[in-house]
Amino acid sequence: MTLKVDIQERENELVGKGTIDGIVPFYFKDQGHRWMVRIGPKWILKQNEASVEPSPSPLTARSKMYWAIAQYRNHARDHALGSA
Repeated sequence: MTLKVDIQERENELVGKGTIDGIVPFYFKDQGHRWMVRIGPKWILKQNEASVEPSPSPLTARSKMYWAIAQYRNHARDHALGSA
């Protein structure tokens, strides 16, 4: 898996835009108390955080991105196995 993402720090949020595997569009937004990832045209994951960081860090954001990509891959695998 290859994630290429440009992370921009904005006021109280981080936004990451890029691709997975060189072709699948990837979008990430972290506002500290909540974050979301959109992969491809339809797959979206949204999470609320119990503990709120004053402002999201790039290191924490990358961990969330990789966790979300793993969820996306699991979903795709499970969907492929279910339709086989």
